[in-house]
Amino acid sequence: MMMIMNRYPNYKGPVEYINNTPYQVDATFPIERVKDAVLIKEWLGCETVFKSNRTNLYIFCNEIQEIEWEDVIEKTII
Repeated sequence: MMMIMNRYPNYKGPVEYINNTPYQVDATFPIERVKDAVLIKEWLGCETVFKSNRTNLYIFCNEIQEIEWEDVIEKTII
């Protein structure tokens, strides 16, 4: 049986939408290989950890913040 444990370089992990919120994944580890998810979360410097029973993985990630912006309208001054 092949174990999949992924740790991605900073700012290069895949983006996953969880509950319609975008997250950048820092690492994924099989549930049975993790003894302390909080310790790994702190070690990776992640904001959030999800436990996916469907894929049998812990997903360590950071939320991608939505930015607020407004259009800049150019005005010609004569």
